[in-house]
Amino acid sequence: MDLYFLRHTTLSVDNGMCFGQSEITVSSSFLQEAADTMKLVPDKHNAVYFASPTRRCIQLAEFISKRPAMQDLRLADLHFGDWEKQYWADIQPDQLDDWMQDIVINKVPGGESYGDVLLRVQSFIEDISKKNHKTVVISTHASVIRAVLSYVLEIPFHRTFDIHIAFGSITKISVDKDSFIVEYINRV
Repeated sequence: MDLYFLRHTTLSVDNGMCFGQSEITVSSSFLQEAADTMKLVPDKHNAVYFASPTRRCIQLAEFISKRPAMQDLRLADLHFGDWEKQYWADIQPDQLDDWMQDIVINKVPGGESYGDVLLRVQSFIEDISKKNHKTVVISTHASVIRAVLSYVLEIPFHRTFDIHIAFGSITKISVDKDSFIVEYINRV
C-alpha cells in the first residue's frame, strides 16, 4: 500500500498568528498550488482519499479526487486551545515558556500536546495499514506528517521539526505487511 501525505496549500493568515484546528482560508494561489500538487499524485483516480476535517485540507483532497474525501479527526492539526487565532506575541510569556519546555508532553492551555497528535496519527496509521487499499491520499497538516515520520522512522517527535514540510508537498510512505518504507519527504 502506498500512502501519500499531502500538506495543505498556502494559507491567507497574518504572520505571527497561532492556529492549528481553526478554520483558515487558503490563499489566492490555491488553484495553481493545488494543480501543482495534483501532478505529483500517481493513480489519483483509483486512490482512497482522507482529509483532516479542516476546510483547507478537504479542499485540496477534493480538488485532486473530484469527489468527497473521508474526513478523519485523527488527521487534524494540533489543537492550540486557548491560543487558537491569538498572536504568538500576545500569549503570556510564562505559559509559552512552560509549554516550550517539552512541547511533546506539555499541553497547550485548553488544547493538546504534540504527543496527543502522535497518538492520534499512530491510531490512524495502524487502522489504515490493516485495509486492503492500493493507494491512499491523505490531505493534512505539517504536524501530522511529522507525527507520521516520528512513528514510522521511530525517531523522537521533537527531531521531526528539523524536517521541512512545504505547503502543497507530498510525503510518500509504503506499507508492506508490518513494515514502513519512507519513499520520499517534502516533494514539490
